[in-house]
Amino acid sequence: MSEPEDELDLQALQRQLDDAFETTRPRTGFEDDLWLRMQSRRPFTSRLSDALAGLVQGIRAVPAVPLASVAAVLVVLIGVGILNLSGLGRGGAANSSAPLALSGGATRSAAGPVGSFGQLPSPVFSPTGVGQGPASSQTAPAPSAASYEGPVALTWTGRLDVSIGTAPVFRYSEPSTDSADQFAASLGAALERRPAGLLGLYTASDYTLTVRGTIQVPAQEPAYFILTASSLPGVSAAGAQPADIAEIFLAEHSLAPQWPYTTTVDGPADQLKVHFQREFDAPGYGPAYLVDGGGNRYGMEVDLNGSRPVLASGPLPLSLDSASYPIITADQAVRAALASAPSPAADAVAPVKVELTSAELVYTLVAAGDHSFYEPAFLFSGSFQVDGVQYVKRVLVPALDPSQRS
Repeated sequence: MSEPEDELDLQALQRQLDDAFETTRPRTGFEDDLWLRMQSRRPFTSRLSDALAGLVQGIRAVPAVPLASVAAVLVVLIGVGILNLSGLGRGGAANSSAPLALSGGATRSAAGPVGSFGQLPSPVFSPTGVGQGPASSQTAPAPSAASYEGPVALTWTGRLDVSIGTAPVFRYSEPSTDSADQFAASLGAALERRPAGLLGLYTASDYTLTVRGTIQVPAQEPAYFILTASSLPGVSAAGAQPADIAEIFLAEHSLAPQWPYTTTVDGPADQLKVHFQREFDAPGYGPAYLVDGGGNRYGMEVDLNGSRPVLASGPLPLSLDSASYPIITADQAVRAALASAPSPAADAVAPVKVELTSAELVYTLVAAGDHSFYEPAFLFSGSFQVDGVQYVKRVLVPALDPSQRS
């Protein structure tokens, strides 16, 4: 075979090889995935060095950037780069014992061992638990405006499904005047004086702030109350509903709740109340509302006069510890609810028959001195009528196993 023929044969073979490799290319994005896997196997210091080198090279390509701005960008990006390259922020290498941020600087520590708080105080509930009309929510728990005081006979016709055997208990330490001062300072308010029974009274340019500690009876957690000045302008936001106005006001004052909540609105147009009903997470069950001793949901509240916030109140941001505790079964909870109605005296009027038709896991505050607790409970409810007036019967039952309560 002559030399030109050999050259032609080699060229034909090369074309065949090129065609073969062209039809067996890796999938789309394979090169990128491969590069990422290769980078993830490299030492952290090498990846950080390459990232900084690329960053500096990019900045050199834009000489018009001021030196101070470059320094600021470097500080931020280096911090972000360290987090990304080390795996923090993606759940891979984070310290599980680090506190989780809550509203206004409060933190929640990692859950401790089961029963690590020791025996817990028992909650104190309303003796009647009967209010007029539907359940209401309020930041500062108070007795219902009207209630039925007569005897009732309870039956259970609902369904309570509880598949969990333990539930978390949350604990906080009683705040000091220093804690109240720090909270006020974070909002831009200055201490004016310390009235009796309060942690402090503070003033800002457009509102006054009052902070109090725990109230033992009826149990109420540490709270703040903001009374705005008449000079405070209304919230200006096109198409904003009352709940939107309340949320904007809270966000502007660094008070937006970070815990889960449900928003409700009630009251006349010029005196609307926006309620942020607080929820706690019970793993395996889901969100559980915070209720007072009468079974009313509560959390934060913003009172509005049109678009102008008049009053805002809510729980003082505090650090919460948590620990799991065993709870009673659904059957035990039902028996306890039915047994809560006292037997009528021999000469008493016949009790009104009330059907309890619904039940849910909730949380309630138990005030206990230096440390107070948010404990799980079961809330049963049912409606009934007396002389044409509609009432709601609520029964609260402690959810903690009796062996865990003092």
